[in-house]
Amino acid sequence: MEEKALILAEGFYATTDAKTAHGLVRRSDRLVIVGVIDSKLAGRDAGEVIDGRRRGIKIYSSLEEALLEHPDVKYLVVGVATTGGRLPEEYRGIILDALRRGIGVVSGLHEFLSDDPELVSVARKSGAEITDVRKLFYGMRVHYTGKIKEVKALKIVVAGTDSAVGKRTTALDLESELKSRGVKTVFIGTGQTAWMQGAKYVFVLDSVINDFIPGLLEDTVWRAYVEEKPKVIVVPGQGSLLHPVFPGTFEILNLLKPEIVILQHAPARKHFDGFPEHPLPPLEKFVRLIELITDRRVFAITLNTENLSYEEAVRIRESIEKELGLPTVIPTKEGVGRIVDLILQEFPELLK
Repeated sequence: MEEKALILAEGFYATTDAKTAHGLVRRSDRLVIVGVIDSKLAGRDAGEVIDGRRRGIKIYSSLEEALLEHPDVKYLVVGVATTGGRLPEEYRGIILDALRRGIGVVSGLHEFLSDDPELVSVARKSGAEITDVRKLFYGMRVHYTGKIKEVKALKIVVAGTDSAVGKRTTALDLESELKSRGVKTVFIGTGQTAWMQGAKYVFVLDSVINDFIPGLLEDTVWRAYVEEKPKVIVVPGQGSLLHPVFPGTFEILNLLKPEIVILQHAPARKHFDGFPEHPLPPLEKFVRLIELITDRRVFAITLNTENLSYEEAVRIRESIEKELGLPTVIPTKEGVGRIVDLILQEFPELLK
């Protein structure tokens, strides 16, 4: 697309439900993000809200206000990933307004906007396009063949202790850092946000019938390997190994058997995000489980500083390193250079 876009995150931008919006604000190769809509945070910089880094992307109080400054916007992106993938009721009027103006709407929700008769009728009259990202992958039927064994690149999986914990962001940071060191690296997207960000190799895991997940994952990774000939392939997990509602990482770990697993963790969370009835298991349990699945020791821990000061996060990092003996990094504050240093020490052939 490579067109200007606004992100609709009304009422949610400062929450984990807006992880799609957060990802697009941090990086977008498919769309040029020029603003975010959330009246609760109007006037602020969208990057500053999520991680303290200004990115020159303004938050607006309404679609109308945003269009006054950006009249040439081509797309409105639904920037939330709500529980159950339902469209918030208050978004409907905003989306109808955008469609009437001829602005295309992109959504990654499970509720398909292109199945809504009213939205489709309005879009047809104005010539606007409705893109349901998950729908693009719904009919995919790819069987496992075993060709994953042909993939000789180093495989890195970023798993997480919870959903919406930063797996994709850390995976993209690793890709960028490895590339900056001269190591040819390919990122494999596994969710709708990665598609919106413009990942070349991507499938939406939770839009695929379970029996075909291994085959589609295998095919996506294999194509990336054959076409790009990378030395490293980085794949973010989905959900969490122990999440009772949002699973998804097991299939990735079990099929790829990665040489490196990074575990992303939000220490301030006491329960799974959005599910207070389900306490978050101890970090050590996730570490043991990953080792059982992959027959390899977890390579490093990365920390999400949500609801923590940097000083608190540093103390937790030091405690984890002491107790688990695993390198622990705070990516949004320190980058992932330390992890890449350790990778290159263990796999020096990547630089040849």
